[in-house]
Amino acid sequence: MMKNKKSLQKQKHTLIKFGVLFVFFCSVFYAIIRWAPATFDFLNNYTATTLGFLLQILGMQPTVQGAQLSAGGFGIRIIDECSAIFVLILFSSFVLAYPTSLKNKAIGLLFGIPSLFAVNTLRLVVVFFAGLWYPDMFEYVHVYFWQTIIIILVFTACLAWLQLVVMVTTKNKPLTFFARFIAFSSILFLIWVYLDYEYVLITSYIAEFLLHCMGYPISLFPDPTTRIYPSTFNLITFTALVLATQSVVKSTKIKALITGLPLMILIQVIHGAYQVLAYYQVVQHALEIMFAAQIINQYFLPFGLWLAFTYKDVFKRVGTYTCPICGAEKVGIVEHIRVKHGEKALEDERVKAMLEGQIQKGVFKFKGKMRFERIMERIKKKKKNK
Repeated sequence: MMKNKKSLQKQKHTLIKFGVLFVFFCSVFYAIIRWAPATFDFLNNYTATTLGFLLQILGMQPTVQGAQLSAGGFGIRIIDECSAIFVLILFSSFVLAYPTSLKNKAIGLLFGIPSLFAVNTLRLVVVFFAGLWYPDMFEYVHVYFWQTIIIILVFTACLAWLQLVVMVTTKNKPLTFFARFIAFSSILFLIWVYLDYEYVLITSYIAEFLLHCMGYPISLFPDPTTRIYPSTFNLITFTALVLATQSVVKSTKIKALITGLPLMILIQVIHGAYQVLAYYQVVQHALEIMFAAQIINQYFLPFGLWLAFTYKDVFKRVGTYTCPICGAEKVGIVEHIRVKHGEKALEDERVKAMLEGQIQKGVFKFKGKMRFERIMERIKKKKKNK
């Protein structure tokens, strides 16, 4: 009992430490972007240049000027969100804050950042051709691939790093998680397209009430000609993330949605109110508050809330495995099976498949592999003696 209590306290301490470090790194990177934007201007230009190079390979004749790119009569401008800078911040902050060795962190950053940049550039290629070939669909494709797909990239990268480098055997496998997210987000996106305006209308009324309470009698009405509001699709992203997660039970998913969605709606209202105040320039730092609320709501909050509700899976100790017989998660899985279920349980096909599978994946080190082979030889000898 005491060991379990100490283990829970240690896990809680690890989670709190990670949370503090994660927020710290995110805040530092965000502050640099916000108050020294020229520091990362090169990334927008480089993204435009790389996109132009890919379009040229595909037979286009693009014209690139700084962050501006045009080809075939269609043009775009690469902004911070397009260059995936906020996704890179999330991934880098996660890796730097996660409790593992400096070597693992270095490997994660060395391979993760270029991979995310490459995948994001391919995303821009798809969005560009959507605007070129299907102008009427550009807005919808842009929002889905910007607000929804861009977030799942960082989740998949984090899970891949945990499994392949840190060797934390999370229940959420990167490719499976990605596929489930795509399925849920696509369905929710199609539904939300028809509900988006009503949602904006409701949040506008709430923001208007908030402004009245602050002493600013301003009336708010969303533009009826606007077909889609990109900033509202963070609700779809977060809901799809929760539904796609396999490591938590249904009750935890319900708690996550009940807690997360109202919080995101509240920040959306604050963003709307300060957007008006920034426009009229009646409150000091209104523009900074508006921009911070937008970035937090679209990127940091969905990621942070997801981590808060899946921490038991993400922060498992290295070498923790799930017993195929009773479902218990143990570090010394062989000893657990022998003590809890008896020596004969090691002959169970489920146990053999689990142990052999881990060896093939390279999760067990040489010592663990030799130990497993000795156990299997002992079992065979007992069978012969009988």
